[in-house]
Amino acid sequence: MLVCNPYEIVIHGTTGNGKVFRPSDWAERLCGILSSFDKGNRLSYHEWVRPILVDKVRCVAVDKKLEEINPPMFRFLMDFAADNDLRVMDCKTLIDEQAQEEAGAVQERVSLSQAIQEKQAAEQQAAAVEAAPVESVLREIGADDTAVAFAALSILRSGITDVARFVEQVNTQQRPQGYRLFGIFEEGKANAVAVCGFREQTNLAGGRHIHIDDIVTIPHGRSKGYAARLLAEVRRIAAEEGIDKIQVWSDVGSERTPAHRLYFENGFEIDAFHFSCKING
Repeated sequence: MLVCNPYEIVIHGTTGNGKVFRPSDWAERLCGILSSFDKGNRLSYHEWVRPILVDKVRCVAVDKKLEEINPPMFRFLMDFAADNDLRVMDCKTLIDEQAQEEAGAVQERVSLSQAIQEKQAAEQQAAAVEAAPVESVLREIGADDTAVAFAALSILRSGITDVARFVEQVNTQQRPQGYRLFGIFEEGKANAVAVCGFREQTNLAGGRHIHIDDIVTIPHGRSKGYAARLLAEVRRIAAEEGIDKIQVWSDVGSERTPAHRLYFENGFEIDAFHFSCKING
């Protein structure tokens, strides 16, 4: 049974076209932004932002008080939902919706042929909407706008859970080292749907080159060519600067196959092993 109160807003883990949002732990990650550890070193979610399950679908309940107490964080959560096409509703609406489903409230029965026709029409309409071109713009993300890259990069880097710390690290540590961020923004969305972070480096092994640290597209924006557009922009910048090599490290494993395919399709080759050594204590 759904447990929430009338003062909460629910970010539902399904998109506008009915697909379950991924990754599967997105709700815990999002709530982790405001979480902390108690005296027993156990993770404790904030009283106003918590993960919940609705019919086995992961969701996030946000207390409306957050809008008054921490407006930037409330706006970020709402922007995250909008940018990822997630359903947002108040708790009462969600409870009423569930009650109707459980009671099987049906006003009239339709014939099987009519039901099939309606289903096919809905699928065709959904396909047409999904296939329709979306206006988007590619631009550099400046230091005063770093937070707009957080939603995408937090999917790629699961250790990133705090938007304030993310902005501080990028602006105070990485940007002084030459780190630059580029993003693709769809019309009507505040946060970047695809992000690429890179820097120029010079060393004895590779000479002068561009190293790509991060490249990611949020789930609903994939298969639109955004990552390839970002790589093309990096190549353009490299050519303008007289740099003839771009490098990127990519982990191995079957889950990384789409990333490897992206690099191969955009002119990258495997030319080295990457070794690392963890130092304990």
